[in-house]
Amino acid sequence: MNIVISERADGNIRIYPYWDEIKNMSNVFPEKLILKIDKDKKYYSSKDQIKRYFIEGNDISIINFGEKKEIDLESVRQFISIAYSIAKKEFFRNINIFLFPDEWGINKKDIFNAAFESLMLSDYRYKGFKSKKEEVFHIEKVVLVISDPIEDVEEIFKKNSIICKSIFFTRDLVNGPANVVTIDYIENICKTLAKNDKLDIKILNKSELKKEGMNLLIAVGEGANQEPRLIELKYNAGKDLPTVCLIGKGIVFDTGGVNLKPGNALDDMKSDMAGAATVLGIIDTAANLKIPVNLIVVIPLAENSIGSNSYRPGDVVIGYNKKSVEIKNTDAEGRLILADALSYSDKKNPDIIIDFATLTGSAVVALGTKIVAGFFRDASIRDKIISCSKKTGETIWELPLFEEYKELLKNDIADLSNIGNPPREAGTIIAALFLSEFVINKKWVHFDIAGPAFIDKESYYNPKGATGVMIRTIVNFFEKL
Repeated sequence: MNIVISERADGNIRIYPYWDEIKNMSNVFPEKLILKIDKDKKYYSSKDQIKRYFIEGNDISIINFGEKKEIDLESVRQFISIAYSIAKKEFFRNINIFLFPDEWGINKKDIFNAAFESLMLSDYRYKGFKSKKEEVFHIEKVVLVISDPIEDVEEIFKKNSIICKSIFFTRDLVNGPANVVTIDYIENICKTLAKNDKLDIKILNKSELKKEGMNLLIAVGEGANQEPRLIELKYNAGKDLPTVCLIGKGIVFDTGGVNLKPGNALDDMKSDMAGAATVLGIIDTAANLKIPVNLIVVIPLAENSIGSNSYRPGDVVIGYNKKSVEIKNTDAEGRLILADALSYSDKKNPDIIIDFATLTGSAVVALGTKIVAGFFRDASIRDKIISCSKKTGETIWELPLFEEYKELLKNDIADLSNIGNPPREAGTIIAALFLSEFVINKKWVHFDIAGPAFIDKESYYNPKGATGVMIRTIVNFFEKL
């Protein structure tokens, strides 16, 4: 798909946004189009509604943008993705999409950046494994029509192409079936990534994990065919730069273990390694954009399966930081492998630690599939990341590390239980509090991405399945460190 920016349309397929203050805008809209819209405005009852007109040989689609006061960069991404879907549905090979940054009071460069980003992300498709190759219609050219020239267009093209390529890499990993995207497969992916991006790599196998005392990680993976391991990647941007450690939960499939999940909860458990795929996407982006921040990526890998060696409810396991945990539920495994990874990361003395995990179903219940649950020890880090998320449209909702709830993790025979008592109370907060027992770093951030990382139906520029959520936000955050 060729994306260009121009002050004039190229062709007769044209897509315009409609918003509530359009009537007196003949300076930017064709007069005949304004008359048509004004006549039909009572039918523009809801946001994203589409109306089509044929005027003077032009095929014009109007998409309801909503109220002008609510227009922001995410509105632009959503509008662009709807325009893209119109073109796909109608088999338009060349389209013109009109944008009006001056009317919306938004920076032109930011508008173009958001539009380009949305087009790229909307164009993703997981290839899959079907024996018969499906014919896919491809849009050949999209002209973004903006009245005034924009500087550094090529730079925006290049940067966003790199970011979107990394997001596609992450989406492909998460969408891949668990019999393909195994522990060995991810290890090989990491080796390839290290070679291509010039990263340092270190892999701890089971015997090395045992020497290190990562017994929680080992316990979770004991029932599986492929042994657990920990992978560490480093991107060195230079001395005197901040160092951020990124940790990604890498459960390649989660049966729930002995506490077996119900059948309808197993279908999407290939996606339980979305945290690992996310941090790989972030370090790939950072290396290719040469972002001035040093990164350490730590990925604990395991399959929570059932076998003769599987860990059981009632077992007590000693973690890397020597704290003991009684296993009350084997389906609360993600926090166990993250616990060892967090304690291990503390020893690296990074400036910031950020972990990403599809950790709790409670996060989906509380926040759905469009909001990431965020936990922050440092207010300044929180404010910076949330500010970046507002620009990227990846919504974060802060939840509290509520100290009083630590009482729910108390245990009669060990330092901690791996779930709270009662088990269904404040599940997402309890999981974060459990993790907090294994990390000292005062600038630790925890993201529970269980809802937005893998979705059941398409949502604007995010396809059904893996989304690559949080990559754009964290890259934006790194650029502001």
